[in-house]
Amino acid sequence: MKNKTRLAFANEKKCRHADALKEQGFISWTMYRNRFYIGDIVYLFMSDDRYVRFKTVVVETDCERGDTAYWIISAPKYKTYKLKLIAEYEGDELGEEVWARYGFKGGESLERTVCNKIDLLNYIQSVF
Repeated sequence: MKNKTRLAFANEKKCRHADALKEQGFISWTMYRNRFYIGDIVYLFMSDDRYVRFKTVVVETDCERGDTAYWIISAPKYKTYKLKLIAEYEGDELGEEVWARYGFKGGESLERTVCNKIDLLNYIQSVF
């Protein structure tokens, strides 16, 4: 199976994902309602910054949560994927205002991972 590239929404009001990535080099991502595979690339759109900031790769599945200390609310008890940090982006070309050109509408579409907006995902890859 060919690995996929995905875009996920990291809600910084619920979990300090950026701190977890910088301090421990990974985050745990719920397996509930997600279907990732080892080797998939997952870009993270950060809710506080409003742009894609991190590139991660799925390195393990069916894990216990390893980032509980970074949660602001109670961490979900679901099994997780382990997403290892690959790179951090600090430019201004991946904000949500750019995405309209690539068919991204924001809003509720942020609640689920995006893997079918090929032009948008190719653009994100080209910037990283």
